Amino acid sequence: MNNALVVPLIVPLVTAIVLIFLKNRIPAQRAVSAASVAANALAAAFIVYQVNDRGIQTLHMGGWIPPYGIVFVADMLAALLVLATTVIAGACLLYAFRTIGEQRERHYFYPLFQFQLTGVIGSFLTGDIFNLFVCFEVMLISSYALLVLGGTKRQLRETLKYMLINIISSSLFVVAVAYLYGAVGTLNMAHLAVRVAEAGQGGVLSVIALLFMIVFALKAGLLLFFWLPGSYSAPPAAIAALFGALLTKVGLYALLRTFTLIFYHDPGMTHAWIAWMAGATMVLGAIGAVAYTDLRKVLNYNVIISVGFIAFGIAVSNENALDGVVFYLLHDMIGKALMFSSAA
Repeated sequence: MNNALVVPLIVPLVTAIVLIFLKNRIPAQRAVSAASVAANALAAAFIVYQVNDRGIQTLHMGGWIPPYGIVFVADMLAALLVLATTVIAGACLLYAFRTIGEQRERHYFYPLFQFQLTGVIGSFLTGDIFNLFVCFEVMLISSYALLVLGGTKRQLRETLKYMLINIISSSLFVVAVAYLYGAVGTLNMAHLAVRVAEAGQGGVLSVIALLFMIVFALKAGLLLFFWLPGSYSAPPAAIAALFGALLTKVGLYALLRTFTLIFYHDPGMTHAWIAWMAGATMVLGAIGAVAYTDLRKVLNYNVIISVGFIAFGIAVSNENALDGVVFYLLHDMIGKALMFSSAA
């Protein structure tokens, strides 16, 4: 058991609550936000060190053992993603100080920013698939507010589109989780891997696997990405950089975890579908990119191309492909944050 695992979640959550009470004190909000992100980066670096030194780290909240308790798990992939998230968040926060505008700062930009980090980091660290749903929702609710913050007509229009697609995917997520629990009697990811292997991935479990595939594909912008270009063009550059670096990557991470740990027994069906969606996403994203001369729109379609590229590695799912997925996922997070910041 490692209590340090909960620190990257507690720090932004507590910071967000504190910042709500500092609404009209902009310098104080900036100072607290910067200190929080710096402390979280140090905590994330410590977790990477622990995983490298001692192996996979696990925390059972309240001492409750799975499948009944909430569990957080950090292997090297999760630890590196959390570290990358905190570094990117720090860079986006510093950029926001000079670009976001006082109006947005006074309307809870910094608390929403911290809530966003809580959801993203929780998604990377959770070892329970229902907890993954909860962290997704924390991330999405804060992203709705960040997207609409400023209240322009374009932001309102794109927020409605973004909310609609995510409400549909979240509803399917709940249905998939309920069916999965009914089929195997657990939601702990490690326990699910054992139960699905024992039951064999066929019949109802194949249908459940397809449901999860649809859910995570929608959230990652895989094939059904019509909501993404407009949603990422509407907010200011600092928010767009945060979205481009993190949001689709959480969906891809969920897809990677689910179809390498739990539903990997019938690759002829599941992974073949992922491969076809990935190929179509890359082609359509490339067509979209060459169709525009506006740099922000080109970068939006570049995000889509990257989603397809990473998903194709997940579909291949051999050792070399997965190594490439991890390497590209990490560098693409940083690259997208830099590109969106530079394109302001």
